[in-house]
Amino acid sequence: MWKILGNIIEMCVYAAVYMIIMLVALKIVGAIFSTDFEKKISEEGNIGLAMICACLFMGIAILLSAVVK
Repeated sequence: MWKILGNIIEMCVYAAVYMIIMLVALKIVGAIFSTDFEKKISEEGNIGLAMICACLFMGIAILLSAVVK
């Protein structure tokens, strides 16, 4: 029982760390490209920018999963 609870808490901590890293990475990439991602993706329908953001998220997720193991 305690092992399962410990695993759930550990998963939540890693998820929180991932969210913080994603926000920082998105702000850094936004500063480099000097554009507003939300406006470009939602209002203008920029699929290419959405794919770049998705690749960034997946790449950092893969790196973090390798660190966790």
